[in-house]
Amino acid sequence: MTAPTTGWRVGMDTGGTFTDLVAVGPDGEVRLRKVSSTPWKPSDAVFGALERTDIDLTRDLDYFALGTTIATNAVIQRTGTRTLFLTTAGFEDNLYIQRIDRKGLYDLHWVKTTPYALRHDTIGVRERTLADGSIRTPLDAQEIERLVAEVRQRLVAAPGASVAISLLFAYVNDSHERALADALRAAMPDLMVSTSSQIAPIWREYERASTTVMDAYVKPIVRRFANEVQEGLGTRSASGWHALMKSNGGQVPLPIAPERPVEMILSGLAGGMIAGHHWARQSGSDKAVTLDMGGTSADVGVVVDGQLAFSGSFEVEFGIPVALPIIDVTTIGAGGSSIASIDYGGLLRVGPESAGADPGPACYGRGGVLPTVTDANLVLGRLDPAYFLGGEIGLDSSRSVMAIEPIATELGLSVPDAAEAIISVSIENMAGAVRLVTVDRGHDYREFDLVAFGGAGPLHAAEIARRMGMRRVIVPPSPGLVSAFGSVIADERVDRRVTLLRRLDRSEGADVAAELARLAGSVVDELAAQRRDPDARITVVTHVACRYLGQNYEQEVRMYQGHVDRSFELAIHISPDDPDFVARLQAGFHAIHRQSYGYDLLDQPVQSVYLGATASVASAPVTVAPYRQHATDDSVVRTRQVLVAPGEWAEACIVHRAELPTGYVVDGPAIIEESDSTTYIPPGCRVTVDPTACLIVTAAATDGSER
Repeated sequence: MTAPTTGWRVGMDTGGTFTDLVAVGPDGEVRLRKVSSTPWKPSDAVFGALERTDIDLTRDLDYFALGTTIATNAVIQRTGTRTLFLTTAGFEDNLYIQRIDRKGLYDLHWVKTTPYALRHDTIGVRERTLADGSIRTPLDAQEIERLVAEVRQRLVAAPGASVAISLLFAYVNDSHERALADALRAAMPDLMVSTSSQIAPIWREYERASTTVMDAYVKPIVRRFANEVQEGLGTRSASGWHALMKSNGGQVPLPIAPERPVEMILSGLAGGMIAGHHWARQSGSDKAVTLDMGGTSADVGVVVDGQLAFSGSFEVEFGIPVALPIIDVTTIGAGGSSIASIDYGGLLRVGPESAGADPGPACYGRGGVLPTVTDANLVLGRLDPAYFLGGEIGLDSSRSVMAIEPIATELGLSVPDAAEAIISVSIENMAGAVRLVTVDRGHDYREFDLVAFGGAGPLHAAEIARRMGMRRVIVPPSPGLVSAFGSVIADERVDRRVTLLRRLDRSEGADVAAELARLAGSVVDELAAQRRDPDARITVVTHVACRYLGQNYEQEVRMYQGHVDRSFELAIHISPDDPDFVARLQAGFHAIHRQSYGYDLLDQPVQSVYLGATASVASAPVTVAPYRQHATDDSVVRTRQVLVAPGEWAEACIVHRAELPTGYVVDGPAIIEESDSTTYIPPGCRVTVDPTACLIVTAAATDGSER
């Protein structure tokens, strides 16, 4: 474990609309800042927020960790750099063929998502490595010269382009990729090159190629941003350790971050999941679903047995995978700016289309005329038009009414009831995402708590949990800044995966343990070379992804967890001589398959597919509850009319969260306001302020007691 810090720990999250900052001092003092983002130069907002903290950066900054959506936005908005794709001749259409799945089974007009490297930017390489690593067609010097000349020629028309190299079976033998990359870098030192053997050394050629292309696509943008932040910190003589957040929920030193920029595709989302896990643990929950609902989307993750779930891939767009270890998160188009409409069948639909931040919901008064979830909440009385984002944005209720009127007319409802229907559909969409991360993975969501954050999450969480019969809702302090807090508490972490196809019922599986130990040693060495504290303890977790022979997908079996102090070889015992290793691995896979699918096939051979290893250094503990403001027993209670059910209005008490002392209890209907979010407590629910300053929402029994 890392020793307690002696200076300020600063975590930030840069989004498309706002840049959030949370600073935790050595004595537990917390400083919060939210500033407008500067999309034209995101680092300006970063330093604008830092300068408003009144922290002496040259002396008092212990470490600085930044989660960013810069790579995410570049991919979503397709503003990355032009990418040349070099692949084995005969496989140039790999990125366009993709997979045979379809987004809509009966949609005859659906077209596959366009890859991030275009077909005319794809160059075939005359070489061939076979599945066993042997060379069928060598990559000779003449072919390398041809490729260097062609890339140089294309750069004349596309200066600043990057190169992605993904050759067939390079995960087994990367000699051709290395030779080609070395030649390109020697001829053009400023050229940014990504190779699949470094980025994603895994089988499944499409996933490997897609991930490598994505890395090259965002590399110049991430490098420029990282350099700007590093230079800005250097200009200010900032003390301490500086890092960026990765998609796996770990921190990586700022100078190293541009080496694998694809690892930051979900940098911003990861901070939220890390903090959601933290608040679940603080509130005594070892089974929780995290719900991060912002303006455009709702991101849902899951905590099982006190641990966040991780995944080996993520689809940025349908059919465009990133095959890297990441926090398992499901994203749906359900945010405050999600647009409500009537579909061709006459049914109400909410999202995934979004009004974004500009023009935004109709109530913003910036030109938006379409009804959104925020407009519906305003009409229902659940938002205070004078206190949205702490009063920074004034909302116009009349514009919301005008936007919802066409839908109300078409549905034959009053405007308030139509608004309630919009919220109801949005809640059902999010409930579906909760089912996806629980039931589809073999879990019963009724055994889970719901940790709700983001600007809009607490507005809807109680209704989601009540509909689904979940245990309770946990709303962390300052929900709109939770992702920034996640950057503060994130561990240092390195994840790696390699492919190893072995039948475990044959002698060929005897080397799995040795290869796993070798991989674990490599991730420990990598983390040891970049960790903040040279004496910090490194924790290692390994896993093997297996499947029944003939299956198309695999599941991970965790094999070891332990600490590394000085000698990895002495501390970790994954021995090729262990007679029980393969048997334990097979038994673990049977059990996981049975949990996920309800059955196992004990008579079928098991095959290993991937080996994985994670090395991490735990962050210094946060010893106080962040965000505590000025608690008082004299809370000011106001009331206003709120629609609590179709056609039913009721007086709801309105309180400000900063004024609520520990142990404060109120029954719904109630609304708890704060500058970055609003929590709605429906009738039949009760909210309590627990010792960590979290709001705990539960169902209330008819006798007034909790149940």
